[in-house]
Amino acid sequence: MSRDDDAPRVKYPFAFDGRWVLRHHVPYSVEHEGRTHRIVATVFSQPSVHGRVQISCEGLPPVEHDGLTPGDTVEVTGDTWRVAEVDYRTRVVLEGPADTHGEDSGDQADA
Repeated sequence: MSRDDDAPRVKYPFAFDGRWVLRHHVPYSVEHEGRTHRIVATVFSQPSVHGRVQISCEGLPPVEHDGLTPGDTVEVTGDTWRVAEVDYRTRVVLEGPADTHGEDSGDQADA
């Protein structure tokens, strides 16, 4: 019962349950508005544990978010993500927008 052709296309294929684990030095590709964006996370230990997320796309200037710690936010292809975890030389975990999971039931409402 494969329905790959009918599956919704998602902007962040690596995001699960609202979280996107960016592995240290592993490049991720995201398709957005007809362009491929490359995202790479790096985690440092000095002066304290913090992350850097670099976003590049041919024809656009690169974007770099440095000094990331839990609670910070980053913008990736127009969506805002919150840094949930930074693990030294392992990963940066982002919590993202609800629309990355398709259409949810709408249980959350903005106050």
